[in-house]
Amino acid sequence: MCYRLEMATNAKEFIDFWMLNSVHAKSEMGQGGGSQDAEALAARLYVAADEQGISADDIAREIGDPVKYIKARLVAANVTEFDRRHPKT
Repeated sequence: MCYRLEMATNAKEFIDFWMLNSVHAKSEMGQGGGSQDAEALAARLYVAADEQGISADDIAREIGDPVKYIKARLVAANVTEFDRRHPKT
């Protein structure tokens, strides 16, 4: 997948854009959902960032270990989606 983000001026903007478009909650009951493989997602982040001239070092400076960062974002997305589907009464 090729990302062209003309407006991104730094690694943080690119990472935020990429996360918004690439990290999603898991599927429920056979419905579509995002990949939950943080290592594969991190590899895709590196490829997309490289296409924008953003290095692995730039990514690490912004978010630390991208696998850990993505895992945390996946957990948050999954909790939010679960809560949306199962509101407390």
